[in-house]
Amino acid sequence: MDGFTPVLCHTGFLAKRVFGEAGRVLDVSIAHLEPQGGGPAPAHSHPGRDHLFIVTQGVMEARTPEGVRRFGPNEALLVPGGQIHEVWNAGDGPAVVVGVTLAAE
Repeated sequence: MDGFTPVLCHTGFLAKRVFGEAGRVLDVSIAHLEPQGGGPAPAHSHPGRDHLFIVTQGVMEARTPEGVRRFGPNEALLVPGGQIHEVWNAGDGPAVVVGVTLAAE
């Protein structure tokens, strides 16, 4: 996949930045995750930066202090800045996720 690179502390996870900073949007990336791919390990947080995950293919699982949430195509999850989290491909096939990093309000 042209332009996709591994992400530090993630497994089976390739990402490509497709958009830079504009207003509250700091970054937009597309990630391809192999089955059971994800991360980071260990879970982490981004103080001052919210993460919006939008699934376009596959089934994802997000682990936060609030518990585990599964979400699939055309569903999204917003992780507030500072909240510890990790995301994983919970399906049997590849998953594709659009990740948007936002400056926290």
